[in-house]
Amino acid sequence: MNSLRILYIGANPPSPIAVRPWLFLGALASRHEIDLITLGARPETLQLWPGARAFSARPLDRIRALRHAPDRAFPLQAMAVESRTMAGAIREAVDHGGYDVVHVEHARALHLVTRELWPSVLFDAVDCLHELFRQAAPFQSRGMRRVFLMEAGRLARFETRALHETRKVLVASRRDATGLQRLDPSAPISVLHNPVDLKRFKPALERARETVVFTGKMSYHANRVAACWLIDEIWPLVQRRHPHARLLIAGARPPASLLKRQRPGVEVTGYVPDLGKVISAAGVAVAPLRYAVGIQNKVLEAMACAIPVVTTSAAVGDLGFEEGGHGFVADDARTFAERISWLLDDSRTAADMGEAGRAYVERHHAIDRLAGELEQHYYDLIGTTADQPQTRKVEAISCVS
Repeated sequence: MNSLRILYIGANPPSPIAVRPWLFLGALASRHEIDLITLGARPETLQLWPGARAFSARPLDRIRALRHAPDRAFPLQAMAVESRTMAGAIREAVDHGGYDVVHVEHARALHLVTRELWPSVLFDAVDCLHELFRQAAPFQSRGMRRVFLMEAGRLARFETRALHETRKVLVASRRDATGLQRLDPSAPISVLHNPVDLKRFKPALERARETVVFTGKMSYHANRVAACWLIDEIWPLVQRRHPHARLLIAGARPPASLLKRQRPGVEVTGYVPDLGKVISAAGVAVAPLRYAVGIQNKVLEAMACAIPVVTTSAAVGDLGFEEGGHGFVADDARTFAERISWLLDDSRTAADMGEAGRAYVERHHAIDRLAGELEQHYYDLIGTTADQPQTRKVEAISCVS
């Protein structure tokens, strides 16, 4: 196996929360030399990569970031995480690191890489972000709606620039590839699905059959909108048929608007250290997303735990989710509540769907096969094969801005 020297630059430190890089880089770490530079730090990241370098935006950085405001191709979210020290660290690392591959994940990190380097970068966009913000806008307050639409326009221009100038682009789903290809039909876009940690997310021996669980980072706008819809419109209909049913909403940083919706039968937990145990102990998992892009890990993780899922068309996307086989798809509150009730009533059907979901994830989202796909993208990027010697290309690129 031809070992590579890889620089990973991320908007989030790899961790069980930022699971895509956590699983991919963890699987590749035994075969390749990987250095990390990220926005933010987590203890898990530093345990696995003690030499990881983490940065955050400082007050002066945010002031400097205002210079980008007139640039309509510069995302607002990138301005919010501007870090002069991180940008400098990236320049220094590339100048002296002798890397074969520079892997940049997310638009919030790409802007910190000098554009002279973009033609050699593997850009893991993950999602089609301009489409996400366009879909999200109608579900926001009147004032925020305008901000989301403005950000959708900025992201579309930024993504167009990235498609033109980076060497290879990865996304998590076909619908994201389609969204980006509308910006640039000739862009070199490949689909690399999200992996699932099949050891962390696994079936449990015992379950609380009348517990329904919804998971995800609750500070994320799509999860917040979904959770409020679930509590306000869907759950009262479920409780009419199942007055003893329990709804558990588990995820970090729930906003006050969600916390105040707690009542008997509805619990908002905040962060939980072992999400796999929470999911596998439930009877039904739900993902009532009103809008979405990419691949929804919450759906895959529930399937990996052998829990049937009730979800929406938006959350399913192009995931190979079988209606009536892995769970149910419903897009209005009454039908969604009815499907939850069906599964609460029929434990045998729920178990069969759960087993089918686990088998699907094992076939299509196990880390070994997907890490091999990422590895092949690396070799394609540098024009070599797993067993062919390569010359280091990135080290010769000037990064002086």
